[in-house]
Amino acid sequence: MTTPITSIKHFILSFLVSCGIATALTACSSIDEADRLTAVNTIYRDTIPEQADTAAIDYFQPYRRHALIEDFTGQDCVNCPNATDLITSLQEMLGHDTFVAVGIHSGPLGVKASKNPEGLATDLGDTYYNYWKIEMQPYGVIDRSDGPLSTDLWTAKTNWDLDPAQWPAAQCNIFVDTAKPGTIGVTLAGMKGTVSGKLQLWLTEDGITAFQKMPNGTTDNAYVHNHVLRCAVNGDWGDDCSVAEGQLWQRDYTYTLSNAWKPENINVVAFVYNDDGVVQATTVKLTTAE
Repeated sequence: MTTPITSIKHFILSFLVSCGIATALTACSSIDEADRLTAVNTIYRDTIPEQADTAAIDYFQPYRRHALIEDFTGQDCVNCPNATDLITSLQEMLGHDTFVAVGIHSGPLGVKASKNPEGLATDLGDTYYNYWKIEMQPYGVIDRSDGPLSTDLWTAKTNWDLDPAQWPAAQCNIFVDTAKPGTIGVTLAGMKGTVSGKLQLWLTEDGITAFQKMPNGTTDNAYVHNHVLRCAVNGDWGDDCSVAEGQLWQRDYTYTLSNAWKPENINVVAFVYNDDGVVQATTVKLTTAE
C-alpha cells in the first residue's frame, strides 16, 4: 500500500501568511483485538441491488468534494482537547458531512484498555500512527496529502482542499447503505475519468464518556469523546477499487459489533484514496433497528 507523502507545506505556509486564517494551537510531544470489528463475509456484486429506495438515488449528481481529517490524539495528551475544539469549529462552519473527522487514539499519549478500562487507543491506531511517523500529538493528516500537520495548519489545509474553485466536484460519489442490519453496502459512482485506488471503511463511535487530561493540568473524568476510531471493516488499508466515468462499483460488507460499543452511536466512515490523496469521503450513522 502506498500513501502520498509529497508535501506542499511551503504553499500552506504562504497561504497562512496571505490569508491569516490559521488557528494556532500548541502540540505536546486497548481495546483487545477480540473486541475489534472484523469483516465476516464480503459479497461482490456487479450491479446495484434492487431495493425500494434505489430508484430515488441520483448516483451521478455532482457532489461537493469532502475533506477527511485523521486526528492523532490521546487521553494523556493535554493539548488534544484544543485540537478537538478546532475540529468542532471547522465542522460547525463546514458541516460534519463535509469535514469528516476521525479521532485516532494512538501513540505514547494514547491509553489502551489493557492499561485502563476506559482506554480508547487501539493497535489499529498505532498502525496508522507508526505509518505516518507521527512525532507529536495532536497532529493530523488531512486528505492523506501533505503528510502530518500541526494544528496551526489545519484550517488553511482544509480550506484549500474544499475550495470549490480548485475542486468544483468530486471525481467519484460514495453512497453508504446500512439499511440491512449487519451489512454495509457501498456504491461508487464515477464522475470524472477513471478513479482507481482503495476503498476504506471504518467504524467510529460518538458520545463516549471517559477520562481526558486537559490543557489546565486537570483530568476530566466526564469528558465526552466523539468520532473515536473503533476499527476497520475491510482491513487496515482497505480494498482495491476502480470505477470509470459514468459507471457504478458496488460491494457489501458483513460485520459484527463489540458489546463494549453503543450501536446507536456508531458511524460508518467511507473514503476512497490513492497516491494523490483522498478522492472523496463520507460518513453516515449506522442503522441498528431490525
